[in-house]
Amino acid sequence: EGLAGQSLAWGPWAEGGMLGRLDDTDLQRMARSGVPPLSAEQGIELFDTAGVLPDAVLVPVRLDLAALRRQTVGKPLPVMFRSLVRGAAPRATDGPPASGGGSFADRLRPLPDAERERLALQLVCDRVAEVLGHARGADVKPHDAFTEMGFDSLTAVELRNRLNAETGLRLPATLVFDYPTPMVLAEHILGEAAPAKAATRSVLAELDQLEAAFAAMDPAAEEPVAEVTARLNALVAKWNESRGQNEAHGQATAAAADDVGTTLDTASDDELFDFIDNRFGR
Repeated sequence: EGLAGQSLAWGPWAEGGMLGRLDDTDLQRMARSGVPPLSAEQGIELFDTAGVLPDAVLVPVRLDLAALRRQTVGKPLPVMFRSLVRGAAPRATDGPPASGGGSFADRLRPLPDAERERLALQLVCDRVAEVLGHARGADVKPHDAFTEMGFDSLTAVELRNRLNAETGLRLPATLVFDYPTPMVLAEHILGEAAPAKAATRSVLAELDQLEAAFAAMDPAAEEPVAEVTARLNALVAKWNESRGQNEAHGQATAAAADDVGTTLDTASDDELFDFIDNRFGR
């Protein structure tokens, strides 16, 4: 009929629809994100308001500007919100409580291994508790799978954002699927934040998981067991070959160093000057 069309990109409504399938934890997460749901009365009022406006596209959504402003500390807001919220200045009290001074890696550096592991696991459990709405991190069991706790893609992203802000790392959005328990995720974070000391522990943690997987296998399943055995034998052979090459290289390097040392000890002054000229271009 030649009339103008109008599109409304609604924010969430509190009653019915998609939100009817969300629990209190999901609703709390939405509120923390700065986009709380609309009541029916607010939605109807916005619908009536939109009908008298000339705009072709409108976004009737409820915003919590204070919650959005809190998100500007340590990380940028989504692009669509940046013109609406002025960034908050960082304060000494901003950020997770009891985090100590310096970066996460700085806090790890002076600690013994056992304390490093405890700190990384506590960090993960505390952030998991916040995302899931638990009272404290001690309520989170380190060996429980994230998927069994109720994590989905949205809560996974929120956990990733919180851990990135705390550690300064660039963890993937799929971290709860890549590292399926708080313990495994803590090991990964420890390896990323302090790789020099964590490399051996990370390998040992993987071996622990492998051992648990073996314990769960059915020994009567001949074909999988044979395939697993063949791959393990190949891995061990490759490991031994790599170690053998490294040892041979080290022995050759040591022998060469001994030869140079002997030559220098027995060389005349002219021979020493010739060696320096040839080696360093002097």
